[in-house]
Amino acid sequence: MEWDNIISRTIWILIQPGNFFFLMLLLGLFLNIYNQKKNIFLKIGRYLVITSITIMSLVGFTNLSSWILWPLESRMDDFRNKTDLSSYSGIIVLSGSENPLLTNTTNQATFNDSSERLIQTAALAKKYTTLPIIHSGGVRPEPSGFSENDVARIFFKEAGINLSRVRFETDSYNTHSNAIGSKALIKVGECNKWLLVTSAFHMPRSVGTFQQAGINIQPYPVDYRTSLKYDGFFRLSFSENFQRFDLAIHEYVGLLAYYITGRSNKIFPDNN
Repeated sequence: MEWDNIISRTIWILIQPGNFFFLMLLLGLFLNIYNQKKNIFLKIGRYLVITSITIMSLVGFTNLSSWILWPLESRMDDFRNKTDLSSYSGIIVLSGSENPLLTNTTNQATFNDSSERLIQTAALAKKYTTLPIIHSGGVRPEPSGFSENDVARIFFKEAGINLSRVRFETDSYNTHSNAIGSKALIKVGECNKWLLVTSAFHMPRSVGTFQQAGINIQPYPVDYRTSLKYDGFFRLSFSENFQRFDLAIHEYVGLLAYYITGRSNKIFPDNN
């Protein structure tokens, strides 16, 4: 794993909303307790406690996380389930749905809540029976255990997909390296559109990155987390709401960072 990825992941651990607001709450409580003895930092401590509890309650018990995800998921929604009569060169699916650690334990292909990436890729592979497939992502959490590619290999085999069609990209660790690694697997003459399969919330950053890498792609968004419509103000599911909120903030930070560093061609990419 490259140093830029290690640094970015470390920074994200600190600024991830769930972690950040909890740490803010702890600091505020500490300052209030400290104030009882030395009578300092009272206003700062109370401000931190009130602010953190207010924001955590707003995120945790309303549909705020869904509203923030909407712009990301709707950005490429015109391409949902869309294929045409184009002569496609192939299908690219980004990793992230595989769970190598649990696969090690169960010896079964095991996934997280993004399994639609592989499910829909298998459906496309059966619709376009001659197209090659690039599975991009080779993270291996344990040196002697399964990698993301290994989990995908088990799934494709059990889904009846001929593994000779699948090109496994093994070195990527983020969206930028997904694009660079996938490009290296595209053969001379495969210059038509590639169907790019990833989660809808992740599609804008993926499109910008793959376009910047010079790959001719057509988005194929899957794994929707919202209904893309108003579902009321309150949503009493604290953990799920915060998970969605973390996803959204992570993508917005990623969009900005990729644009600043030249890894994406636009700050909020489209497919034009």
